[in-house]
Amino acid sequence: MEPLDDAEIERVLVVTAHPDDLDFGAGGTIAQWTAKGIEVSYCICTNGDQGGEDPDVPREEMPKIRQREQRDAGLALGVTNIEFLNYRDGWLEPTIELRKKIVREIRRVRPQRMLIQSPERNW
Repeated sequence: MEPLDDAEIERVLVVTAHPDDLDFGAGGTIAQWTAKGIEVSYCICTNGDQGGEDPDVPREEMPKIRQREQRDAGLALGVTNIEFLNYRDGWLEPTIELRKKIVREIRRVRPQRMLIQSPERNW
C-alpha cells in the first residue's frame, strides 16, 4: 500500500506519551499539515505531572500548567483538538484500558494518517 499524498489527507491523529513530546519531535511537520488545511488532533496519554523543575510550583499544579502550555503550543501550530488521557507521567503501561482509550480516539477522529512515537524509545 502506497502512502497517501498530503492532498488526499483530511485528518491526522497524533498520539504521544507526554505533553511537549510532539512539539519537539514533529512541530514542523504538524505546522506544514495545518497550513495545508489538514485537521490535526492530538491524543496525549499522560497528564504531565512530572514535568518542570521549579520548586515553587506545587506538584499537584503541574498537570494544569503542562496542559495549558500544550494547548497554547497546539494553537500556535494550528491544532485545536487536544485530548488528554490523564495517566500519571512515568506510570504509563500498555494496558488494555489504554489501548481502548486510544482506539476510542481513533474512531472519534477517523484519521487517514497517524503519527505516533516508537514504543522502543525509553525516556
